[in-house]
Amino acid sequence: MSGQHAAVRDLADEAYEHLLAADRLTTAELEKLISRADRNYGPMFLDEAYAEAKVTRETVTALVGGVWSSAEFPDRQLDHDTWRWLFDAAGFTVDGERAPRPDSSMTLYRGSVPERRTDWSWSRDRAVAERFAAGMRGRGQGRLWVCEVPPAHMLAVNTERDEDEVVVDTRGLQIREVPR
Repeated sequence: MSGQHAAVRDLADEAYEHLLAADRLTTAELEKLISRADRNYGPMFLDEAYAEAKVTRETVTALVGGVWSSAEFPDRQLDHDTWRWLFDAAGFTVDGERAPRPDSSMTLYRGSVPERRTDWSWSRDRAVAERFAAGMRGRGQGRLWVCEVPPAHMLAVNTERDEDEVVVDTRGLQIREVPR
């Protein structure tokens, strides 16, 4: 392990110890612990804090979308059942604020390798999905996928990273490859 990785791990361990020792945490306190640890620890920290009643449902509402969006491969950080539980607790959110769920289906796009086509990060912007399909951010080259997503499957919208991301529970949805 490189020195840099060891330092990140030490900070994450220290932040996790603070999380475990706390009786209650405010939204700001949990955000601070997550930022000290590393963005990829956010899902585990949020799950632990909510499961142990260290934070309120309002904290989950404020953080779950951003924690999802910030983590690299969030589908691998927690299983889908745990994510469903957290998003259900939060209600539908747009950039960390509770919002009315869309009232009609949306055509959404995802760029990924075939084995990851059912992961939950989708975009309303086809160009964003095409960039991911082309292999951006160190990902392998993939394909472009499209899905008509009913409102009940939309869990959150995150626009803060210029990806126009919609978090989608893909269970039972028909996902089609877009021909090149």
